[in-house]
Amino acid sequence: MEASALRTLWQVPGALRLGSSAFLLGLASSFAGPYLPLFGVQAAHLSPLRLGLFLTWVSLCSILISTVIGRWSDRLPNRRPALLLSLGSAVMGYLLLTSAAVSYPLLLLVGGLLLGTGASAFPQLFAYARVQLTPAGESAAQQGLTTLRSIFSLAWVVGPLLGAALLSNFGFGGLFGFTAAAYTLGALPLLLGRSRNRERKFVPPAQTPHSPPHTNLVTPRQLHLIALAFVLYATALSMGSSALPLYVTQTLGGSSREVGWLIGLCALLEIPVMLSFVLRPRRTSPASMMVLGFGTLAAYVLMVSLSGSVGLLAAAQLLRAIAIGISAGLGMAYFQDLMPGRVGASTTLFANTSSAGSVVAGTLFGVWAQLFGYHSVFGLCAVLAVLACGLMLYVRHGKAGRIAQS
Repeated sequence: MEASALRTLWQVPGALRLGSSAFLLGLASSFAGPYLPLFGVQAAHLSPLRLGLFLTWVSLCSILISTVIGRWSDRLPNRRPALLLSLGSAVMGYLLLTSAAVSYPLLLLVGGLLLGTGASAFPQLFAYARVQLTPAGESAAQQGLTTLRSIFSLAWVVGPLLGAALLSNFGFGGLFGFTAAAYTLGALPLLLGRSRNRERKFVPPAQTPHSPPHTNLVTPRQLHLIALAFVLYATALSMGSSALPLYVTQTLGGSSREVGWLIGLCALLEIPVMLSFVLRPRRTSPASMMVLGFGTLAAYVLMVSLSGSVGLLAAAQLLRAIAIGISAGLGMAYFQDLMPGRVGASTTLFANTSSAGSVVAGTLFGVWAQLFGYHSVFGLCAVLAVLACGLMLYVRHGKAGRIAQS
């Protein structure tokens, strides 16, 4: 997108409100997300098994509830109620989380029902944004989502550090209270502003006004393969993220502060990567870009496995940022274009591939690290990333690789 097109995008009514909500949603998720396992151990006094079950339960509930809400929102004349339900559930969940620590069943209820529903806020916000940005044109709407995703990433540059400060000064009660406040503030721009109703239906080139309506631009088999590729990628990314702190502190003798610095550095580098898709015209198909992104992740984990110092790991974060920037910046719009007229379902499917990858990664990481050590996890991550890359190469030659051209 050229600079003039970017100006046109931000002249769309509500674009600034959407940017504010995206930043606050990113801030809220970055406050609590990194410290939820720590809460389970230190405040709820969970055993490793119970903690693993709790985190897996929350992820599974997130997938199920997000899918239901995504399909429901596609049938609504205005998808704002679905988004506000998600944000409200997150607020209630984090306000109740500390008191739920006294009872494991109650903790499971709050985590599964409220946090699981709150997880749908991310796909619902971007589905809602796609509808609001369509007056600027399909291309501007797609790249507007990329801009919003970079704003979300910007919050993750500072959020974990602020969360650590909140935890240190106010404990988990204060941390989750500020998290609930951030979700509440993120909902206010949506409540106070005007909302555009049902999105204009996208008409594929092969469809005429008199031809039968399309549902997907790919066959169910192609869509399943694409989703599987994204799940494999998310599994590799999640396992690598889990192994990195342990590799730095236990193998390289680094500190937790260096771990936080690496995470923040990667989030910072993601922003220019994603904005490059907004500021410059894109001449490569989204499917080809996904191949590049998945292949870059494989190169990253191989580089990490060969790194013998924190300095080399810092350099490797550029590769990780490119991989995440491509998948996060373009992946959502790619799924939306594969499933025209079903913005809620397609955005939720994209988000659920990440949740499913986290579910698989949690168990697989523990078993693999127990058998072969933490360092070997990066080799497995490389294999998974290469498999994801291979699946995208396979579907790239079909219709899935030829749509949504820049």
